[in-house]
Amino acid sequence: MIAGLTGGYCSGKSAAASMLERRGWVNIEVDAMGHRALEACIGEVEALLGPGARRPDGSPDRRAIGARVFADPALMLRYEAIVHPVMNRLTDEAIAEVEGEPPGLALVNAALLYRLPQAARCAFILELRSCLPLRVLRGMRRDGLPACAALARIVAQRPLREAGKAFVDRTRVVRNDGSPRSLERSLERALRQGTPEPRPY
Repeated sequence: MIAGLTGGYCSGKSAAASMLERRGWVNIEVDAMGHRALEACIGEVEALLGPGARRPDGSPDRRAIGARVFADPALMLRYEAIVHPVMNRLTDEAIAEVEGEPPGLALVNAALLYRLPQAARCAFILELRSCLPLRVLRGMRRDGLPACAALARIVAQRPLREAGKAFVDRTRVVRNDGSPRSLERSLERALRQGTPEPRPY
């Protein structure tokens, strides 16, 4: 069984993923796959963005890279064309590992899920949603961003909601506007909606 977990910036995906892990799901964090892919592709990324893409020790400077690509949609597409093929391959390998071991519950956790090929493999997708002021506040606290920068990240992800319309038949909305316990109850309701047959790939 493959399920998806998605949601915009600071909507609560990590908290939801932890709760689902306790229910036996293996959390495949596509962000982590993206970090590995970036490390593998840093030479090409540096050629695209310039020397500011690396830290003094030669490792990727993810904060600097993020600031550049989030501010320029065209640059973001060029960056993704470099990194995403490697990220997708790593994600597919992680899914295959989970499928090979019982109970075989793979949770593909990605903000970009609706734009990734793995979305077509998900039997259902849990979409985290939170009110805008709370997401901005979380971004300020978690990432140390000013409110305008946190809001800019949220706005930059609007096209993902459009992409999600293609998956409306299998998307289950999970609200995360309150306490951890209220999030857990919302997840429980979404999981009780029934488990459809796995989709062919």
